[in-house]
Amino acid sequence: MVKQIILLFNLFSMSFVTFLFSDGIEITSNLPTELVRDSTYIVEVNIKKGELFGFAKYQQNFPAGYIAKPVNTEEASFTFADGKVKFIWMAIPEKGEVNISYALTATADAPDESLVGGKFWYISDNERKSYDMSNQTIRVISEEDLAPPAPPATAAVDRSVKDLGNNTYEVELSIAKDGVYGFGKLEEYLPVGAEAEVMVNNKAVFSQVDEKAKFVWMSIPEDEVLKISYRVSATSDITSELETMEGNFAFLDNNETKTVAIMGAPVDEVASSIAQSEETETIDVPEVVEEPEVEAPQEEVAQIEETQEEVAQIEETREEVEEIAQTETEKPVETFTPSPQAEPVASNEPEITSIPDPESGVMYRVQILAGHKMVSKDFVSKKYSYSSNFLTENHEGWIKYITGEYGVYKQARDKREDLVAANHNFPGPFVTAYNDGQRITVQEALMISNQKWFK
Repeated sequence: MVKQIILLFNLFSMSFVTFLFSDGIEITSNLPTELVRDSTYIVEVNIKKGELFGFAKYQQNFPAGYIAKPVNTEEASFTFADGKVKFIWMAIPEKGEVNISYALTATADAPDESLVGGKFWYISDNERKSYDMSNQTIRVISEEDLAPPAPPATAAVDRSVKDLGNNTYEVELSIAKDGVYGFGKLEEYLPVGAEAEVMVNNKAVFSQVDEKAKFVWMSIPEDEVLKISYRVSATSDITSELETMEGNFAFLDNNETKTVAIMGAPVDEVASSIAQSEETETIDVPEVVEEPEVEAPQEEVAQIEETQEEVAQIEETREEVEEIAQTETEKPVETFTPSPQAEPVASNEPEITSIPDPESGVMYRVQILAGHKMVSKDFVSKKYSYSSNFLTENHEGWIKYITGEYGVYKQARDKREDLVAANHNFPGPFVTAYNDGQRITVQEALMISNQKWFK
């Protein structure tokens, strides 16, 4: 029986581990290093997949005593059996990053300490590749072992402004903080038309959008006091606007966002008076401290969504469907890439057409190839010794070559086996399914049509 869902960061240790593979693939997971027994934790996995398309599978292996349920599958087929968490894509989403998650529970039978490993499979250049993810240690503890909650995090921000002359100003902020770690964001609402230029960023990513200047930390420095400064330029005197300028500093405390207002301050005109009395001298403006460039996140992580208080129980997948997910879906797909010499489809070849609208209900076909370029029937005939008719369809950015039309899955399966036995050397083939003209998974089609799956 699950007592509670524990998601507060101070209750256990988390391990943000990143695995780097070839082909520009990067996988990051927040698998915990400690987990409270009989409590549930949401494991999040970020897959930066680079140019990866087509088949992919992510797997995490747990010992007996663990239970896993899907939360966010990103169109993958999810199964959990014999301690193996599996996300399987026939065609992984085309976006640059894929985020999946699952609910992990350590039951009373889970070992006190165990090694957890994993693996990632995908297709590249018609070759199936697999990489092991290094083992991680998970300790299962009781509620009595939990450390007392940390005191609330606090912060205070002071702003000072110096007039440098010629409608140019130096703004300096001092952030005094206690117990603030991880994400942080400082925002300044500049006068209309003002331009900001960073001087000291203290490892933050700086940006200006319209009249809002931002400093964002994904991992804020541990210093008790942080110094930030930037230069503001305008086409007119903005002294009064700077004296009442609004701003705020936001940070996370026990997974809750806290915001501290930044109050206005008088503009120090000492530097300006010096400039007026010594017109021939140039005021020394502090040189911008250049730090290694950090790519700003495409989507600002300003808030962390409040996590669900309960994870909904999800139906166990039928045994028949699980078997399909472990066999049919693991076959290589989306791997055909015509060579540069592949000739385009001639306009007088009616055999290769867009897929016609199927009859209503479930229909099965066999996919023999997929690629990003259209090729002719002659090319397929020469390269694969296949002269029968086939159709094409555009699906998820791919041109897919399919044949046959069957109302019964076994008929399509038999056609696939015939193509394999004929030694055409297709990078498949495999059965596809449609419902009212829309492509769906074979598992869904079998469930809708109440048909049996055959190996």
